[in-house]
Amino acid sequence: MSFLLGLALGVAGGLAPGPLQAMIVAETLRKGLRHGLAVAVVPPITDGPLVVAAALVALELPGYVLRVVGLVGSAVLAYMGIGILKGDSVEEIDREEGAAKTTLGKAVLVNLVNPHPYLFWLTVGPAVMAEARSFLGKVTFPIGFFAGIVGTQAGIAWAVHRAASMAPAEKIAAARRYCGLLLLGAAGYLAFDSLTRLP
Repeated sequence: MSFLLGLALGVAGGLAPGPLQAMIVAETLRKGLRHGLAVAVVPPITDGPLVVAAALVALELPGYVLRVVGLVGSAVLAYMGIGILKGDSVEEIDREEGAAKTTLGKAVLVNLVNPHPYLFWLTVGPAVMAEARSFLGKVTFPIGFFAGIVGTQAGIAWAVHRAASMAPAEKIAAARRYCGLLLLGAAGYLAFDSLTRLP
């Protein structure tokens, strides 16, 4: 049961608009499927320590720390969005095809400065794990969650890649610009959320 609950929450998290989802679309359109997939696998990398903290209920970040983290994340997203809007030529995009490790590093940074994983794993995580009656139940919840979120985000990357492969270059360039605006919108939302809604 814990696995299925984690899977459902992971799928919901993968579909919810946010910084990583915007980055998946942008990087897939700019550099190809491998880059989109590199972003999709980030949650297990960045959230591992949070899962441990949730399981032990050993960490409680004060609200002002989450606000600062969120504002830093907003600045990172805004920087990336402006970079996309400034535009890359097709030649520049082609030359970047092999640098998936760089994309992974950027995605890790974006997720580390996103306060929402902290809120999830330090509120929902401990509550679900506390209700699990066995050690196996406590372990299968995060496994299900990561399977759900990574699988969903990989599906998004694949769908965007397939759509881009059938679209003319002008439409791809326009879609990349929309992704830049999307990242700026995500930056604004993250800043607003950090200043007004976080405890």
